[in-house]
Amino acid sequence: MKKLGFAIKGAAFCLMFCLLFAACAPVDSGLSESFDEKDLGIEIQGEIYRLREDAASLIAALGDDFNYSEVVSCVYDGQDKTYEYDGITVSTVPVDGKDIIEMITITGYNHSTLRGAKIGDSLDSVKALYGDGWFDDGYLTYSVSGDQNDIHSERIQFEYSSDTVTCIYIYSPSY
Repeated sequence: MKKLGFAIKGAAFCLMFCLLFAACAPVDSGLSESFDEKDLGIEIQGEIYRLREDAASLIAALGDDFNYSEVVSCVYDGQDKTYEYDGITVSTVPVDGKDIIEMITITGYNHSTLRGAKIGDSLDSVKALYGDGWFDDGYLTYSVSGDQNDIHSERIQFEYSSDTVTCIYIYSPSY
């Protein structure tokens, strides 16, 4: 009888141990080893929001405490809109009746990229996260095409001072 109790306790311990590690496992964001289009987004409250998607759910997730501005779009029919929160700004363009995410700008310590890069990181830590496919065009830049001269390619840019990230732009040129 004692052996049965020990076996049940052992099995329960193993089950709890497995559940603990399963709960701590990172969410699969679909990221590859090197920079690509799946890097062009941000995670808020467990949800991933990517460039060129409808901005409504991202704006809702970030909440109502923002400064808002709009201008007549020079590319699309409608208004380009900007939602500025504490530490993050979302810029949208009007496409087919929706406000589409064109740029996410991270300026505060409370937000990070999908790979975990954040304000205050060293350039070496960013390179370790994103790999060798970068170029310096005044920013540490990774573009989907990998071509420094392709100004139409979606990209992530790390503004820096000395060796420290001061601002992050996740950007989709709309021209």
